Amino acid sequence: MTNIQSAKEFIHQSNADAWIAVDYENKNPAVAHFLGKKMLTRKLFLVIPAQGMPYIICHVIDRVYLDVAEITETFQLRPYKTWQEMLNLAKASFATYRCALMDISEKGLLPNVSHADYGTVRFVESLGIQVKPSADLLQRFTAILNEKALQSQKKACKACLEIKDEAFRFIAMEIRKNGQTTEYEVQRFIVNRFRQEGMVFDEAPIVAIGPNASNPHYAPTENTFSPIREGDLVLIDMWAKYEEEGSVYADITWMGFVGESVPEQFASRFEIIRAARDAAIAFLRYELPNRPVQAWEADAIARKVIEKAGYGQYFTHRLGHSIYSNESPHGPGANLDDYESHDTRILLDGTSFSDEPGIYAPDFGMRTETDLHIQNGQLLVLGGLQEKIVPILALP
Repeated sequence: MTNIQSAKEFIHQSNADAWIAVDYENKNPAVAHFLGKKMLTRKLFLVIPAQGMPYIICHVIDRVYLDVAEITETFQLRPYKTWQEMLNLAKASFATYRCALMDISEKGLLPNVSHADYGTVRFVESLGIQVKPSADLLQRFTAILNEKALQSQKKACKACLEIKDEAFRFIAMEIRKNGQTTEYEVQRFIVNRFRQEGMVFDEAPIVAIGPNASNPHYAPTENTFSPIREGDLVLIDMWAKYEEEGSVYADITWMGFVGESVPEQFASRFEIIRAARDAAIAFLRYELPNRPVQAWEADAIARKVIEKAGYGQYFTHRLGHSIYSNESPHGPGANLDDYESHDTRILLDGTSFSDEPGIYAPDFGMRTETDLHIQNGQLLVLGGLQEKIVPILALP
């Protein structure tokens, strides 16, 4: 069983006595990290104390799944039968604790770390135990990529960047041939290319022209889409990963203009979001080697750039989200967010996240997005950096 010692060290540094992870049916990702994907059917406490052997308070029925060497060599099993026994066993087990970390977040602002239910937290507090958030500990077990996962993300980013170029050339070809194409046709082109590359995704990519791109989550469908013609601004937001178990998503957004040159009204606004994206990158590259950086700080840096340019009211989402080997590109780690929440989690070595400032004004919307990764204290750019809007009809 890995990472137990690092958890103990973090708990000690947090001036806590234990980490109390609560689970039901193996839904808590931290519990799944330590126990694997087992069929657990009753309430469970997985406890890692700062001192002493970790233990699991579990129902006797679930003991059959847990009483195996790979678990019992690390965790002591403390089974119960009735709910009264469970509460009494927990009370006795926690008797020496004065402070415990639990999977909660301040004011409930980080739902992806809030796995401990209200009643259980109140019960623990009723024992005279101070409860503090475990968020920075939790992401150490749920958001850090191993080398294989990182390589899969790099491979996915490379493929997405190539398919993005093909999509813009597809638009150019269709405009020259037919005078127009549609958002839906371009979306289908990208989806087909993903499938040809052996890549999977949870939702189809976003292809949106000017005003449609003002909605960050607009996406064309078979029945609802707009034509793409000469003079249109086009946003392409695409995310996909390879089919292999543990693969990690690429998630990128690029802008194009259907013309041989890009009008100033579009180019100047893109320069603002490009500067915001790069300001966050420069900040992280400077600060990460020197100190722990909280995720919200990068959002604040980028947001100031857009606010100074007069478009702050139109930057209506966080700067970026965690990326991991999930079913979706949104991972369980720290988000670059000082807008939807105040994410105080530390940006950890081995984690990936997006950097995607946008301006979603009524006349037209735009976004630039790349993927970032922290390795040995250094910031890596995995998803490319768009410097200017692509003049689509100038493409060969």
